[in-house]
Amino acid sequence: FDDPETVADNREILSKIPFAVIGSEKFVERPDGTSVRGRRYPWGIIEVENEQHNDFIKLRQMLLRSHMEELKDTTDMVLYENYRTQKLLTMGHVQDNNVFREFNPVMQQEEERRAHEAKMQKMEAEMTAVFQQKVQEKEAKLKQSEEELYARHKEMKTVLEKQRADLDEKKKRAEVAMRPVTPLEQHPTKGKKKNIFGGF
Repeated sequence: FDDPETVADNREILSKIPFAVIGSEKFVERPDGTSVRGRRYPWGIIEVENEQHNDFIKLRQMLLRSHMEELKDTTDMVLYENYRTQKLLTMGHVQDNNVFREFNPVMQQEEERRAHEAKMQKMEAEMTAVFQQKVQEKEAKLKQSEEELYARHKEMKTVLEKQRADLDEKKKRAEVAMRPVTPLEQHPTKGKKKNIFGGF
């Protein structure tokens, strides 16, 4: 149970509800020359910290001093839980009260993130495998083309060497045919003495 002083404060606060609060960050000068935080109107001045016509002091005392814990508990247990329930319903999650299982949106987001990362890694692995297969096929084609070019080059080299050998042979024959004939070659028997015994 609350002590009598707390009960009296609560009653005073309840008597002020609904609060009539006017705030201001500016200072205005009163007729007596003092400067106060408030608002100036044609009919007078409303002071922020004057409890006679502004409930700002009581509201501040309730929120920051006497009822801070109650405000935190209400925010956590009531306001946040109501917000959380509405948010879960909009996300399509219906809570089964018979089998209660607390649903944590942060955990769900983490699971979705991990699933997304696994999916992306799988797609990346598949793309890498396809890329490597394409590279291997290209390398095989290049190697085959290289072997074909080498075989063709070797065949052409053989043909050229044969043609060169044929040309060299023809050149030698042409040189022999074009060489002038000496008199000795024209008359091979001329200049030799006749043997009296019938021989040369």
